[in-house]
Amino acid sequence: MESLVFDVKERTEKGKKVRAEGEVPAVIYGGALENPIPCQMTKKEMMKLLSQDSSVVALNLNGKAESCVLKDVQRDVFGEIIHLDFQQVKKGDSVKLRVPIKFVGVGSLDSRKLLLDEVITEVQLQGHPDEIPEHIEVDVAGLNYGDHVCGKDLAIPASIKADIKADDVVARIGSLVSGEAEEETEEVAE
Repeated sequence: MESLVFDVKERTEKGKKVRAEGEVPAVIYGGALENPIPCQMTKKEMMKLLSQDSSVVALNLNGKAESCVLKDVQRDVFGEIIHLDFQQVKKGDSVKLRVPIKFVGVGSLDSRKLLLDEVITEVQLQGHPDEIPEHIEVDVAGLNYGDHVCGKDLAIPASIKADIKADDVVARIGSLVSGEAEEETEEVAE
């Protein structure tokens, strides 16, 4: 299910004290757990975990690897990570994850003085964690002024449910040229 195992240890201290000691507080909940398990991990382990490309990670807690999904990363006002939430998953479980939409080919739009207006930047997907993509890629290089990217244009696996409707506008293509300049350009073209 996953390749890397990340070390966490149970904690009895409050999050503030854990952070003062240079570690990151976390919690594991869901799955077969009766109660959430407060835990902590080193910043080094956290950085390795956040650079990982898989939705499902293995957390080594008390010598036992737990399959989990990172559900939430809480940050302070300065952007520093202050808490992690993990949901335990078992084989066959279905989870909901927010997945970013990545637009590629924006350079092509820039060279034609077109502007990408991102309306929706992430979508919630539900399904087995192994089948949920890390991101949804949308190629906008071939789009022109006035074109739209809609929910139906997103490449979402058939086995995954999404919280977006087919006609929801995800992005639209505008112009870097002001409205008056656009009209003048149209008049010259006629």
